[in-house]
Amino acid sequence: MIWRLEPVGLSCQHRITILALCCATLIGCSASSVSDSRPKLADLPAFDRSIVAVLPDVNEQQLDALYQQILQLQPAAQTRQKILYRLSQMHTSQFERQDLAPEQEQAALQQLVQRYQQLLNDYPQDPNNELIRYQLARSYDLLGQQQACLEQLDQLLQHYPDSGFASEAWFRKGDIHYSRSEYPAALAAYLAVINGQELTLKQHARYMAGWSYFKQQQFELADEQFLAVLDTSYSEIHTDEQDPGVQGLRAEVLRTLSVSLSYQEQAQSLQSLLQRVSYRSGERPVALVAEVYQAMANFLAEKALHNARLQTYRLFITDYPESILAARFQLTVIQHYLSDANAQQALAEQQQYLQLFGPESAFWQQAKVAELTEVEPNLLQYYDYFARAQYAKALTLAGEPRQAAFAAVIPLWQQMLSVLGEPLLQHSSKHSPQQATYSAADIRYLLAESYAGALDSAAALKLYTQLGYGAEPENASLFTTESAAYKALLISAELAEQDETSARQHWQQQTDFVQHHRSHPAAQQVALQQLQQRYNEQDYFAVLQHSDEVIAWPLADKSQPALVQEARFLHSQSELALTHYAAAEQSIQTLLNDALSPARRNLLTEQLASSIYQQAQQADVSSEVVQGHLQRLLSTLSTSAYHEAAAFQQIEIIRQALDYTSAIPLLTAFIQRYPDSERTRAAKAQLLDSYEQAGQWSNAATELTTLAATITDTEQQREALYLAAQYFQKAGENNNALDAWRSYANRYQQPHLLAQEARLQLIQLYQAEQDVYRQNFWRSKIASFEQQFASEGNERTQQLAAQALLELGRHESELFNGIRLAHPLKQSLQKKRQHMTAAISHFEQSMQYGVAALLTDAQFRVAELYQQMAKALLASDRPKGLDELALEEYELLLEEQAYPFEEQAIAIYQQNTQLTQQQLWDQWVQHSFSRLAQLLPAKFDKTETYTEVANEVF
Repeated sequence: MIWRLEPVGLSCQHRITILALCCATLIGCSASSVSDSRPKLADLPAFDRSIVAVLPDVNEQQLDALYQQILQLQPAAQTRQKILYRLSQMHTSQFERQDLAPEQEQAALQQLVQRYQQLLNDYPQDPNNELIRYQLARSYDLLGQQQACLEQLDQLLQHYPDSGFASEAWFRKGDIHYSRSEYPAALAAYLAVINGQELTLKQHARYMAGWSYFKQQQFELADEQFLAVLDTSYSEIHTDEQDPGVQGLRAEVLRTLSVSLSYQEQAQSLQSLLQRVSYRSGERPVALVAEVYQAMANFLAEKALHNARLQTYRLFITDYPESILAARFQLTVIQHYLSDANAQQALAEQQQYLQLFGPESAFWQQAKVAELTEVEPNLLQYYDYFARAQYAKALTLAGEPRQAAFAAVIPLWQQMLSVLGEPLLQHSSKHSPQQATYSAADIRYLLAESYAGALDSAAALKLYTQLGYGAEPENASLFTTESAAYKALLISAELAEQDETSARQHWQQQTDFVQHHRSHPAAQQVALQQLQQRYNEQDYFAVLQHSDEVIAWPLADKSQPALVQEARFLHSQSELALTHYAAAEQSIQTLLNDALSPARRNLLTEQLASSIYQQAQQADVSSEVVQGHLQRLLSTLSTSAYHEAAAFQQIEIIRQALDYTSAIPLLTAFIQRYPDSERTRAAKAQLLDSYEQAGQWSNAATELTTLAATITDTEQQREALYLAAQYFQKAGENNNALDAWRSYANRYQQPHLLAQEARLQLIQLYQAEQDVYRQNFWRSKIASFEQQFASEGNERTQQLAAQALLELGRHESELFNGIRLAHPLKQSLQKKRQHMTAAISHFEQSMQYGVAALLTDAQFRVAELYQQMAKALLASDRPKGLDELALEEYELLLEEQAYPFEEQAIAIYQQNTQLTQQQLWDQWVQHSFSRLAQLLPAKFDKTETYTEVANEVF
């Protein structure tokens, strides 16, 4: 250490002044012994101050000689003491200034030691002994006599504990003990310095205290002292950054601290130390902490302890993530792995860099412009690498893995954009030049692509729209505004199916795309899609209004004929939908002049026919105009599906004009051309009607017969055959009528009424031919089927059945009347009885239907049969060979046989007459009264009686 050479505060002028005082004192002392009658103070002349106004220039050699002269004069003890002490300091100063050889230096030091000891011995209570003892200890130290030095230091500290030399004494004492490996004693001495007031020695004392702790393996306490040195010297590094001493001390302390920590848990121990030892004024500066960590890392690197070195950096980064120094340390870690060719770990550390210092980090939120500028290029480099790598990977995947991969790249693009768009960096002149290598527009486009790949369609749509409808970016290489706008259009098309709001947004996207990007190859197609959508929404007026936007495309060189043709097609379809048939006909004619696919040509041909046909359907058009439209369609579009409708309508118009004769050939041709058409049935009906209206019954009947033979529907067959039979009858073709009626009656028992009517027609036709047998055959059929289908019968069918039975009874009655009772009587009587019985059975069955007009007839005829049987018996041939008596007996016997028949007849006639009580009167009732008048004249042969009865009826 550097020992102080002279007392504090003694300058050269002070020394001269002391010398003058000493001289005056010496003179006074020597004169006192000569005489006591010397002049008093008052007697002395005034002091001439001019004598000392200008101090003489005296050097130390002159002064030393003068002091020696004074000592020879034996001055007073006090003066002598002062001179001796002063000479000791002068000799010490001279020694320090001299450049002596080692032997001479040792000799000079021995002289100083002797003088110091002599003074201490002679004047043990002198106040200057504090300095003398300090200088004595120093001299022993320079002589290498450590023990003697240590003893003097102990004496100094013992007698002068508050001495200004105490800190130096303690420090030198500590050095001696340390050099002798007396570390506890050395530590105590150093701690005394630290607790003292001398600031200049505290730093070195702390440093040595740390080493003292270290030598005793008290590493944590040693570390605390080393850290204190660094803490206290940290401010000095700012007040005097150029001081090499301070810098050297700090470098030595940093290395020493690193050595100490290496004996412990290295970086963890450092972390614990910094947490355990508080800084003298608030929080320890991060730069200081980083310096310590860096020194530790450097030391570990020298020892090839690379993992421990990296862990040191990581601990600092963990504790101080908001510091720019942490970012630098993280770069150091990254560089280590890159140098070590450990790409995987290097990438992991780069990702950690992004997480710790990216735009969402706490560092970024509080960093200054210079710090942001420093980390910006690294952030951009890493974000760009990871984002592009992840994006490229996503492109190779499919399904859910692809979606997840794109979702993972989204935040990377976002953070990169945040870095590029940081306001502090945008307004700073220190903006990183590397930023110019990254296109924010391209990154935004890749972000939009990633949104789309992650199926975040809403976000992708928003970003594509921003890119597509802003100014054309100057440095974009991946897209143009029109390509971005087209991507937005495609996504909006996918979203349009979700809800009405999305559909409206898609419509606006289409509109904007067509308006702002007409040069895009798909623009005209998009305009056509809008036209198609209007058509699909049945907004046909809008189609007519906007179709020219596609047809007359502003960029004629980029207009696509196929799209123009489609727009014209939609235009024609809208005209059809709006019933603008005349305009539609013209539009379709124009389209048919183009090259079309077979399907489209067929469609338009049919629609052309439709437009013409529909013009014929207009309500306010005259029949002549309608016929003109129909005829144009029939003549020019003979293969059209509308040909059938037009032909049919033409027939209807002719029929409406009652020109049935003209309608018949048209109907015949229609039926032949369209045999399977739904209208054919109506046409056949109209043909029949036309035959009827024209009186062509035979043709009508033949048509119906053919119809009945060809159709499969049983009911239709039945109706056709029934009508054909009628028309054959009307045409006078009875044979054909008989065939038709007979066929109908044999095939169709239902409906019951029509079947009975058919049988009736057969009876009538056979009557015309006087074929009694077939008449009675069909009469029997009528009677039997009425009984079989009694539940379906009605008044008409019952009347027909009653009439048929009545006719059958009449037929049997005629047969009955045709038999004369002749011998052999038994045989003729038996035949007559058979016909009578059969006739009565038919009459009775007829009467059961209760048809009033027929009931009286049948009942009358039954009574008449009984009456005729009685008459026949009485008029029968008599046996030949009877005598008169036998003949008389025979007559009586005949009368007995005839009488019951006559009585039965009277009873039935009476039943018939009693019907008048039911308000019934007809010829058969009248005939019954007439017969009763003949049979019972006494009772019924009264005119007034008949009249009265008749009047009651009417």
